[in-house]
Amino acid sequence: MAAIALENSGHNIFSVFMIRENTGGIIMVQILSKRPKKLNSFIKCVDKVMRVLLVTIVGALTCGVIISVFLRYIFHISFAWSEEIISIFFVASTFLGAALGVREKENIAINLNFDKLSPSISKAIRIIASIVIIIVSLFFFIYSIIWISHVGSIPSVCTGIRCGIYYSIVPISFVITIFYSIINIIAEFVHIDQPEEFMANRNAKKKTVSEEKCI
Repeated sequence: MAAIALENSGHNIFSVFMIRENTGGIIMVQILSKRPKKLNSFIKCVDKVMRVLLVTIVGALTCGVIISVFLRYIFHISFAWSEEIISIFFVASTFLGAALGVREKENIAINLNFDKLSPSISKAIRIIASIVIIIVSLFFFIYSIIWISHVGSIPSVCTGIRCGIYYSIVPISFVITIFYSIINIIAEFVHIDQPEEFMANRNAKKKTVSEEKCI
């Protein structure tokens, strides 16, 4: 058995080509790829920014709702702009949360019993699903840009801020969704670090499946 090692310093990917001869005299080539460190570091940075941003938005949304309800029903005071800001926070948390759900594989999907499928078929299904998400997200990204170009200059009724500033979160979230979908495709070929929450859920599911098989 012979091994040839090649290193691409530009992409920080180390590949090992293992050549061996089986009993039938057929030469087999196996490629082992090390995790791309720079890409993983960048993805972790994006994940951290997304989580901090979502926690901040959800926290502001919760505080805004509580304060608004308290002032309205206790002191009979109501601010029109507060409802507008709360609505924007709600939309932002929904779209950004959906984008992060693609990364953590927590978005709405039809669960199939992949254990009964071959690894190649399961891999193909995951890649096709990610491609579909990219196509749909790209369509809505273009549509949202066109929509903002028509209504973006209109000032808000309560705050006077242009609607384009509020609605910009929509195309941004679709860009993040496309980015995470591309990462999911790349993860089928090279090692990409997965979020801790996803790994914990996957290990729990594997444990449940193994326990059911034992029973």
